[in-house]
Amino acid sequence: MYTIDVFESNPKGRDFVVGDIHGHFKLLASLMEKVNFNTQQDRLFCVGDLIDRGPDSIDVLKWLSEPWFYGVRGNHEQMLIDCLSGSGDINRHTRNGGAWLYALAPSVQNEIYNVLQTLPVMIEIGLSDGRKIGIVHAEAFLSCATHSWQDAKDAISGVRGESAQQQALKTALYAREKIEQQNQAPIKGLDTLYVGHSTVPHVHPLGNVVYIDTGCSFSDGALSLIDIESGEVSHVSMHLLHDSLGVSAQ
Repeated sequence: MYTIDVFESNPKGRDFVVGDIHGHFKLLASLMEKVNFNTQQDRLFCVGDLIDRGPDSIDVLKWLSEPWFYGVRGNHEQMLIDCLSGSGDINRHTRNGGAWLYALAPSVQNEIYNVLQTLPVMIEIGLSDGRKIGIVHAEAFLSCATHSWQDAKDAISGVRGESAQQQALKTALYAREKIEQQNQAPIKGLDTLYVGHSTVPHVHPLGNVVYIDTGCSFSDGALSLIDIESGEVSHVSMHLLHDSLGVSAQ
């Protein structure tokens, strides 16, 4: 079952969205400290690919248990789900940063599998000023006729049939067509859509779609976080990670 999680506005604090984490949870913790993240008031949303490549992928269990942390399913979560359900390619997953998983006890693997299966494919957030925010890992599946967010939600939820649902899932997890074409066409019925998956050197808007995976899994990349209300961007660079035992912010 592929789900869409809908959130009301946050009356207590701020909402943030962060790019692909790829197991760099210490980097994320440093970034949260940089923006004075308040776990009693603020919320943090991730565009998927929480795991693989980085050193702390197993910490996904701890982070997803936090009441203020939310994420959508990325292609790396889907690879893990497929492999542990018997339908995936373990060698391919291992080549793409998944070796950590197969060193774990089967009971722990199963715990991670169960948690990741609960991740929605799409998130929608209403802001106090009436704006509507979307989050999906790669791209939203859009009808050529309407180019609307509602169409993408209908497809993922199964309203348009199983074939459209599977196509919408593939688009949500893997597509790069919009960024490859530098397509500026806006998504209707949505103010801003935040996506990851396609690595960009800096936060990159295309129409009302904002690409925020700035490549923290690469030595010259960074992890970027955006205050959804104000649009302010903060980041920590990977090259500074090597300068200390912790993580330095710039």
